[in-house]
Amino acid sequence: MAFQLEEFEHLAYSRQHELAARQLVELLSILDKSYGVPGAEYQAMPLVAVTPGQREAHVGNRLAAAISCLFSDKDFHFSPQSLVTLFALQRWFASIFGSTDFINADHIVRALNLEGKGNLNDLKIQSRDLAKFCLLYLPESEIVLEIDALFKVNKALAISLGLSLLSPRFLGSVQAHGKREALLPWLTQNLPEIESLEVLPFGIMHDVYMHCSYADRRDKHAVKGAINALIRRWMTQQKLTPLNTPAHISPKGDKPVMLVVMEWFNAGHSIYRTHSRTLEAARALFHVVGMGLANATDAVGHAVFDEWIEIKPVALPAQIRQIRRVASDRQAQIFYMPSVGMFPLTMMLTNIRLAPVMVMALGHPATTHSPVMDYVVVEEDYVGDPACFSEELLILPSDGMPYRPSGNASQTPPPPRIRERPERVDICVAASAMKINPGFLMACQEIVRRSQVPVHFHFAVAFAQGVVHAQIKRVVGSFLGESATVYSHRGYTDYMEIVRSCDMFINPFPFGNTNGIIDCVTAGLVGVCKTGMEVNEHIDQGLFERFGLPHWLVATDTEGYIKATVRLAENHDLRSELRRTRSGPDKVQSIFKGRPEIMGQKLMAVLTRVCHAPQMGVV
Repeated sequence: MAFQLEEFEHLAYSRQHELAARQLVELLSILDKSYGVPGAEYQAMPLVAVTPGQREAHVGNRLAAAISCLFSDKDFHFSPQSLVTLFALQRWFASIFGSTDFINADHIVRALNLEGKGNLNDLKIQSRDLAKFCLLYLPESEIVLEIDALFKVNKALAISLGLSLLSPRFLGSVQAHGKREALLPWLTQNLPEIESLEVLPFGIMHDVYMHCSYADRRDKHAVKGAINALIRRWMTQQKLTPLNTPAHISPKGDKPVMLVVMEWFNAGHSIYRTHSRTLEAARALFHVVGMGLANATDAVGHAVFDEWIEIKPVALPAQIRQIRRVASDRQAQIFYMPSVGMFPLTMMLTNIRLAPVMVMALGHPATTHSPVMDYVVVEEDYVGDPACFSEELLILPSDGMPYRPSGNASQTPPPPRIRERPERVDICVAASAMKINPGFLMACQEIVRRSQVPVHFHFAVAFAQGVVHAQIKRVVGSFLGESATVYSHRGYTDYMEIVRSCDMFINPFPFGNTNGIIDCVTAGLVGVCKTGMEVNEHIDQGLFERFGLPHWLVATDTEGYIKATVRLAENHDLRSELRRTRSGPDKVQSIFKGRPEIMGQKLMAVLTRVCHAPQMGVV
């Protein structure tokens, strides 16, 4: 069913509440399925006077105004049964309003604040409007949130709001980022008060699980422990029991089974680029069985395994039962997930033992905080601080996980474009939407201020689509004004053209890049990164060292990061020399070479130890 803006406006303004609500939920569902790009399912007729360049803002403002009208009507309410669904979709309210001049929905809350006469510093929301207030309280709200008071009134409602506020892919403003920093410890403390997942918007739980990695807090992953405890309770309620498969290596030489559950795994995806070769090599010692969803994998990914089994597109408990059945039937000895947290399924699977040895890797570079996961596979130069992991480290040498070039990459990349003395230095920022945050943007702001040479940032942002793209443009523009261009999400070829057009790059922080660095260096750029204790920031240092980039390009704090960037931007001769000698397609070849067989060897050594002490592999 399509969403028609004019129809929704008619329904909202004529107070046809039920029909308008249905239309609104349909729109939010469309945005959720399409990562913020409504496409042909979203229909709108702009005024004749609206130019093509004004269309997006015009339509966005009309939509936000109609939603405002609907919600501010004192007689409009959602049913209690629909609230869980709506909280799972609330982030799209944030993007809709965040992409417009409204920025947030505080103006609607002002209309609801009847007793406080619209004064947001004297907020008095009637109990009947409490759920509506929570749906309208968005990451960029400027209202002080008294979530403890809300928790005393309704625990599930308060927790649902907290989860919703942390679920968007983009929390780049000061207001939004600050809420994440404050809510992470609050959720960690209060999630154990919830008896069942059923009362929460479970569809966004994995977003909170994954997106906590992009926070600044040292204890940012602790929320996973609270989420994991809820999941294990849910597993019990669903009668999803762990397997007690005995550790065993056949004396006849039959290969033990390694069961691998994939998230995204196709020729163009980063997980295939970084993890396919070690999986192929593991087949020398293991019978490697891959499992994944049909829409997230392809034939190229399937060919990596001895055997491929499609996970059925059914409800989550049924998917877990299918995987459990395969693990039991095959007596799987190693259960391995190259990435965890991008899909709800993998988050759940970290909480049920399906093999004597449970292993993860760092396709999404972060710990699980689950007592069920035994090991994390990580290269020695990427580790950072081992204390950041709850798992035991299974350390590979720096060449133990050789990558593959992107399946979308040209076999003969064009030569780098080196401008010797540009009047303006163009700086590439290759980052997903999740990696953009106010600390990083403030650093960019300071680089503009300090550099004696004009600089311009080119943000090549993954997931910057539709309303999210408009939202990111507004936030980045509030920091950098005319000194930045924010591109919408592009295909690989177009994205690489943006990269290639620049003179240098900087990596986002605190969550850095892997493939972004590889792409930039392949395109002939050199750049600056910031390292740290977390693996998702220390990887940057490891890659810079592998490429032989000078140590001064790796900063340990924000001030050093700013100084290194300004130095690289201002010194044209130095930058050009580094580009000629330390970057280009030939310089990245080292990461495509190595010893992928080592991971399989180390996993076999672990399994052998567990066979001699089986109690160590079972919890």
